[in-house]
Amino acid sequence: MGKEMLTRDELDFLKIQGLTTADVYDGRGQSSATWKAGVRAAGKTVVLGTPCSSKGHRLRTRSGHCAQCDTAKLSYQKRHNSEGYIYIAGSKSAKLLKVGTCVDIEQRRKNLRYQTYGGISDWEMLFTAKVDAGGKVEGDALSRLSKFKVVRMYDKDGKKQEAAEMLKTCFSVALAAVQESLKGVKATEIRKALKTVDYEFRS
Repeated sequence: MGKEMLTRDELDFLKIQGLTTADVYDGRGQSSATWKAGVRAAGKTVVLGTPCSSKGHRLRTRSGHCAQCDTAKLSYQKRHNSEGYIYIAGSKSAKLLKVGTCVDIEQRRKNLRYQTYGGISDWEMLFTAKVDAGGKVEGDALSRLSKFKVVRMYDKDGKKQEAAEMLKTCFSVALAAVQESLKGVKATEIRKALKTVDYEFRS
């Protein structure tokens, strides 16, 4: 897309976000369904579309949110489609599992323990795989496991936090959901812990 199609404010916004005009899909005059399919097929990050109702911004995320009004939506999209690791962590003491994504597996394991995520300090990594779209795989796997979701409150940096990404089920069930979500996705560095039988929790 040429710079002449964008305003100075739009060009400045792209620069701040680490993007260029090459990351913009021109969805003007197209239906929502058409540009949503088009931006993904073209591998673009943002869409030039109809002005938002709040401030008249034209740049939108792939899902249709105003990228300029709420940059958090764009940050989420970047994480959703960025390279990283999908993992299953487990706690023997609480008999709970956690499915998530991260950039550094060992650092994530340490953080889960150090921050006592969910009030738990014995988290272990049971399964990991490197994928191109970690957030997408995580979201798909968690939707398959939604009936096992558990929420616990815990203290983090002296404040009460909600841990809402834990699962009350056995490892084999969580693994099956993650593996199903990995179908059609390029996955490398796939590793599974040796003693996962210790995490076959039964209710």
